[in-house]
Amino acid sequence: MISSNLLSHLIDLIGNVADAHTAALFGLKGDKLVMREHFTLSRHLDHTVTIKIGEGPIGLAAETRKPQLIENLDSDIGGIYKKPEELKGFLAVPVFTEELLGVLVIDTKESYQISIKLQKILSNFAEQIAWHLQQEKHTPALKDASLPDLQELTSYCRFLAESPNRSSVADRLTQIPASIISFKSIAVIWFEENQQEGRIIGHRGFTHDLSETLVHFGKGLVGSCAKNRSPLLLRFNPDRKTILFSEDEKPEDLLSAAALPILLNETLYGVLLVGSEQAEGLSHADLDKLSLIVSAAASALFCSDTKDRWVYDKNLDPVTGVPNYRFLTEYQLAVSEELFKSNQPVYFLSVQLTNLTDLYQIHGVDHSDAYLKQMIAVFAKMIPSPKFIFRLSENTFVLMLMNKKQNEVNQLEAKLKQLFEYNPLHVNGTAIQASMQWGLSAYPDDARDLFKLINVSRNRLSPKIKEMA
Repeated sequence: MISSNLLSHLIDLIGNVADAHTAALFGLKGDKLVMREHFTLSRHLDHTVTIKIGEGPIGLAAETRKPQLIENLDSDIGGIYKKPEELKGFLAVPVFTEELLGVLVIDTKESYQISIKLQKILSNFAEQIAWHLQQEKHTPALKDASLPDLQELTSYCRFLAESPNRSSVADRLTQIPASIISFKSIAVIWFEENQQEGRIIGHRGFTHDLSETLVHFGKGLVGSCAKNRSPLLLRFNPDRKTILFSEDEKPEDLLSAAALPILLNETLYGVLLVGSEQAEGLSHADLDKLSLIVSAAASALFCSDTKDRWVYDKNLDPVTGVPNYRFLTEYQLAVSEELFKSNQPVYFLSVQLTNLTDLYQIHGVDHSDAYLKQMIAVFAKMIPSPKFIFRLSENTFVLMLMNKKQNEVNQLEAKLKQLFEYNPLHVNGTAIQASMQWGLSAYPDDARDLFKLINVSRNRLSPKIKEMA
C-alpha cells in the first residue's frame, strides 16, 4: 500500500474514533500548509485551502508546535470551509519529529468540549502520522501489489479500539484477520505498571502451552521490546537458540518474528508478538500495519482503564478509601475469580467496631474519620500481600487474606487483637480506643461462595481475645 493510502485510511480511522465532522491532515509545502488527506461530513470543505505558518489556529499549531484547542464555538473557525459550519469544538495537533511535517485537524458538531482522553488519543495518532511522513521523505513510495487495501485494516482497528475491556482487547488482538497479515503464531503479553514480569494473557498458533510462562523485562525478544519500547523484527539463526519469552521455554518452529510495544503516552501496556514459519515471512510493511493495530489496542486499553478507574473510584468508601459493599455486589464475579483462581485457602476476617457511634460523639467527625484511616493503614502494613480490604457497613470491615497458612492467619488475628485492645491509636495527640469484635471463616472449608464466607465470618464475631497460636 502506498504511503498516501496509508495516511488516507488513518485519517478515516481518526474521523471515526473522534466522531469528527471533519478530520484533515495538512502537509507542509514550502512555508505553507496544504490539505493533503481528509475525512468530512461537510459539503463545503475547501480542499484547495492553503494556510500560512502562524495564521489562525492551524498555522499557530505549526508555528508553536503546540496543540490549539478551541471549545464552545459559536461559529466555524473559518478558512477551511467555503460556507459557515455550526461547529462546537476544534483541535489542531502539530505533526513533527525533529522537524515540522504538518498539522492534524479535527472539528466536531457533537460536543462543545473535546475530552482530555480524546486529546491524548489524537496526539498518539499524530505520532503515527509523523512516522509515516518521515518514512515517506526518506524512502521511495511502496508500490507492492501484494499488499492488501487497508479498508479491512481500518475496520479491524476500529473494532479493536471499541473493545469494552482488557480481556476483549487481548481476544481481538489474537484474531487479526489473515487477509491483513499472514502469520503462524501470535501472543499478547501484559506488563503491569512498574512490574518486571509480564504475563502471556492470550496466544494462538504455538505448539506448546504458554499459560504458565513468565516474561522477564529486558530478556528475550518480548522483554527487550518492552524495555526499549520500540518494534523489533527478527529473523532467526537456525544454529542459535532465539529466546522469545523466557529461557525456560520450549522451542517453536518459527523462523522470524515481530514484537511491537503496546504503548500510549509513555505508558507501556504490553507487547504484541507475531511469528512466522518462514525466514522472510514478516516484513517492514507488516510492521507498519501492526503499528496501527497496536496503536488502536493502546487507545482501547487507555479507555478501558479510565472507565475502570472511574467505576472503582465511584465505589470507594469516602472516609477510608477502600472499596465498599456496593463494589462487592457489582463485581462479585471478578473478586471471586481473583480470590479463588488458584483453589488455595482464602481467609475472611471480619472486624466490627462496636463503639463507633460513641467515638464520633466523643471525639467528633474529623478525629473519628482520621482514626478509621489510621486503622486501615495498620491493617495494610501488618498484613502482607496478597490481600483485599472492604468496608461492608458503617462499622464493619472484612479482610480477605490469600496465600497464607492457617497458623499464619491465626497469628495475624491475634496480633491485631492485641494491638487494638492494649494500644489505642493516637490521632492528633488524642488517644482513641475502639471496641472491636472479630470473626474468621475459611474457603473452601466453611463455604465456596463469596458472600456466604463473609456472612460466616460476621456470624462468628466475638470480642474475646484468644491466645496466640
